[in-house]
Amino acid sequence: MSNFLRKHFESLYIGFLWGLLSLLFFSSFFFFYQVYESRMDRNSFENKSRWNSLLNDYSSYLKDVETGGRGYLLTGDSNFLEPYENSLSHMVVIEALLRAECEPIYKADLESIIQAKQLKLEFVKGLIDSYSQGKLPKTVFIESKRRMDVFRDAVKKLLDPKVAKEEIEKEKNRKFTIRLVAVSGGFFFLLSILILWMIFVLKRNARILVEKELIEDRLFEIDDLYQNSPVGFHSLDANGYFVKINRTECEWLGYTEEELVGKIRLIDILTEGSKEVFNKNFPILKKTGRIDNLRFEVLRKDGRPLYLNLSATAIFSKSNEMIRTRSVLLDISQMVLYEKELIDSRVRAEDANRAKSEFLSSMSHELRTPLNAVIGLSMWLMEDNPKPEQVEHLKNLRFSSETLLTLINDILDFNKIEEQMIIIEEIDFSLSEFIRSVSTSFSVKAKEQLLSFHEEVDPNLPEHIRFDPTRMLQVVNNLLSNAIKFTKEGTITFRVLLVSKNEDLAEIRIDVEDTGIGIPFDKRQYVFEKFTQASQDTTRKYGGSGLGLAISKGLVELMKGKLELESEFGKGSKFSFIFSCKIGKANSLAQVLSATDRSDLTGKRILVADDIEINRSIVIRFLNRWGIESEEASDGEEVVSKLSNGKYDLILMDLHMPNVDGYTATRQIRESENWKHIPIIALTASAQLETQEKIHSVGMNDFISKPFYPNELYQKLVHWIAG
Repeated sequence: MSNFLRKHFESLYIGFLWGLLSLLFFSSFFFFYQVYESRMDRNSFENKSRWNSLLNDYSSYLKDVETGGRGYLLTGDSNFLEPYENSLSHMVVIEALLRAECEPIYKADLESIIQAKQLKLEFVKGLIDSYSQGKLPKTVFIESKRRMDVFRDAVKKLLDPKVAKEEIEKEKNRKFTIRLVAVSGGFFFLLSILILWMIFVLKRNARILVEKELIEDRLFEIDDLYQNSPVGFHSLDANGYFVKINRTECEWLGYTEEELVGKIRLIDILTEGSKEVFNKNFPILKKTGRIDNLRFEVLRKDGRPLYLNLSATAIFSKSNEMIRTRSVLLDISQMVLYEKELIDSRVRAEDANRAKSEFLSSMSHELRTPLNAVIGLSMWLMEDNPKPEQVEHLKNLRFSSETLLTLINDILDFNKIEEQMIIIEEIDFSLSEFIRSVSTSFSVKAKEQLLSFHEEVDPNLPEHIRFDPTRMLQVVNNLLSNAIKFTKEGTITFRVLLVSKNEDLAEIRIDVEDTGIGIPFDKRQYVFEKFTQASQDTTRKYGGSGLGLAISKGLVELMKGKLELESEFGKGSKFSFIFSCKIGKANSLAQVLSATDRSDLTGKRILVADDIEINRSIVIRFLNRWGIESEEASDGEEVVSKLSNGKYDLILMDLHMPNVDGYTATRQIRESENWKHIPIIALTASAQLETQEKIHSVGMNDFISKPFYPNELYQKLVHWIAG
């Protein structure tokens, strides 16, 4: 019955609404028609006002005619005739418009005005035409004024009643328009209120029905989402018992809802470790009302573990006591498994990396130690006046040993680059000295290969920059060495250009270009890979490890740059890179590139500690040449013993010695106040960064890598004990 009544009244509402809309349509039509009529009347009033304005202009021009004519008659100045003539021409145009647009009832009056104007014009024209220099009688001006008054009276006779009539009509039309707008507005307002009321009633009824259906649908959706969500939901009471749980979590735990609700607490199904987490955080939940991302290990009904991530909020009573909690849970069992595998993998990777580092350090030591003897002895023999037939053999020996050392250094450098263990330093040095030193060195090497070495330096380059000269030199050396190695004839070009510069920073481009064998297009992507050259034939013909470009690329990237290649097979190659650096201060690069200065070290006493006799002999041979007195020690214990019995200016300390190694001996030395400040330089065959850090951590002042070069050793000694 209620549905029938509701539908019946809805039909009445709709019918009533259609009636109102029809009435509104016809009312709107009538209203717009009246607006149109009002607009037409307004246009008519505007036309009449314009005609009145034209008649006033007509009168003004006649006055200008009179004024111009009078001025001419009184002064004889022909300039007064110009406004006279202009006014006559304007009056002709206006007179035509007045006649064309004049209302029939005013035509007779208009003709009277025109006739009076004509009489006035004829009189003035006659005076002008018969003008002489004599003075005009007073009667002439009286007659002129009389004719002008006749014209004005004719105009006033027409305009006064016409304007009064038009004002009455305009006021009548205005009042009608106001009444029309007021009545129409009120009527439309009333209709709008009625329509809005009808719409409100209909929408309210429809909304009630729709909301009821939506509520039912949402309740169903919410319950379905709660039960079948991919995450777990449950509610606990103040004692931790389950009061509600969704189907998903029941399936995870292997229990039914009836087995859990009101019978089991959450803590009852946790492992011992998770119970501690629960007991620690449940009071926090009671106090703060929220906990997030707690990890629990839960035991299923069948005893299998399940890892859950839980976030919960609390519901409090009016007395601020917790009465229930609501929790959201995620199954993170797979993630926990992945984490364990990841941790195991990381441990294995760290062990493997540690083993690799230890292997490289050990191999570096084992290889550098005999190389130190080989290179040292070869330099020693070269300076000991060898026989002419022995010189070539010694040169070959030294070249081969240095080649092997370069290979070892390349492998270690590449390992450091891969592990991000190289830091680009910032040192102030002279860029011009750097370029001059490089050019001098490689121009000699180029001449030895019958090649031309060409240097191009931008004159706008800053004199000093703050950068890492050692690593920059390493890259440039690799590129120029390759250029010379792979060029049979032609030119090697070393180019340094300024890209941009401001007060603090400079951007510099370095190019190394050759006319050598070039690189095929399909091989360019491989030349920067480790142990790779353009072809196996290149390796056989020219040698090399294939690490030079890989190391250079890595170092340039550490400089925040990119090593680029342009090459044409058979015609040559160009390697380029751009780096940004700070503008530096004056500081000689001689300490970095060479050791040409000589300071007097005569009389200094140095203790040389090394377990290998030949290594000690090589060092002592050079120390003796520089006038330095020396003592030997084969292990750390002997070092401490000799220090107790003598005075030394510096200690050269090997790291790996039997009994007491160099690290332990240094710690013992630094513990004594008497020896706390004696300089200690490590002699190490390991180039690993960890070794360098450990050297400084135990108190050593500096280090020299084996094999060492005499100039390098000399510079270190000058730095620490000269003066």
